[in-house]
Amino acid sequence: MAVEGNFLIKTNRLRPCPLRLVDVLSVQRIGGHPFVAPMLASVGTPWPKAAVQAWITARQYRGKPGFCAAIVLAERAVIGVAGLGPNSADGPCSCAYFIDPQHWGLGYASEAMGAFLAYFMRKFDLPEVAADHFDDNPASGAVLRKLGFQELGKGSGKSQARLEPAPVTLYRLRLDDLKAVL
Repeated sequence: MAVEGNFLIKTNRLRPCPLRLVDVLSVQRIGGHPFVAPMLASVGTPWPKAAVQAWITARQYRGKPGFCAAIVLAERAVIGVAGLGPNSADGPCSCAYFIDPQHWGLGYASEAMGAFLAYFMRKFDLPEVAADHFDDNPASGAVLRKLGFQELGKGSGKSQARLEPAPVTLYRLRLDDLKAVL
């Protein structure tokens, strides 16, 4: 059950939950990691604490798309972030995620995003969502395809942690095609 400012999602191993300012050091360490930041649009490396605090504040859950959630293991250990972009007049909401490199390859991204999208696509009556990944991050593409995303084509993306735009692969997910990985 979700209420404004809060929501409850659980998987076998994870709890995507509201992102809070007390998560700043974990989010800074993970998102600002030199392997993670170049895969994100709005994050640099290093990622100053004040910038992370502003980033979290702008992305807190307010009962509508346009927020991020902490991906946590037991005992509130933050291992990543899942996000759902605001509604767009020219297309579906976008989604994104990042996971601590220490936890790569363990299925956490698929598990967290499957539950996150199943919950919020239904809650907000979203028939589809969009996503993309930089082409030098094929593992992210594998996660998206595992969840049921369909490739639409190629594009170009920017990241504050990259010197120049880089190729991306574009995806869409229809709610009917979502494969939650719990």
